[in-house]
Amino acid sequence: MLHAAALWAGLFFCWLVFTQAWGSAFDWALAAACAAAAALYAGRFGGASGAFWRAPQRLYLALARAREVGTGALKTVRAAAAADVALQPALVRVKTRATEAASRGAFADALSAAPGMVIVDGDAESLLAHVLNEDEADAAALGRLEAQTLARAKGGEG
Repeated sequence: MLHAAALWAGLFFCWLVFTQAWGSAFDWALAAACAAAAALYAGRFGGASGAFWRAPQRLYLALARAREVGTGALKTVRAAAAADVALQPALVRVKTRATEAASRGAFADALSAAPGMVIVDGDAESLLAHVLNEDEADAAALGRLEAQTLARAKGGEG
């Protein structure tokens, strides 16, 4: 996905620089369209991996979780500012239903995006997460997040 994004961005800016046409919205739109066409061509004929095609789904999932991640960050900042030392750090094993490595990776990324939890290890059946407060690890929320991630990975609605 990173290679495809770099390809698109590089082509976009090269178009603007080499044509020296960046004065109007049409020039920007034309550069974006040409860069997108080149990236699609590369993706169609093997120049971009399957991660390129899953990128919009991953972006949607990240944006859908933005509010939850933001509130978690505020909770963590409030606890730190209040010198709340009642944290109970722990290692928690999270069982996963994901069968593909890319799906497990996307789920691990989604879990690590929230403050207070980071994935430290994983295998084919589970992920090992370090949490700052064991009492706040909500199994139902983790299950919903995994279901959304797996649905997006398969191209369905989640």
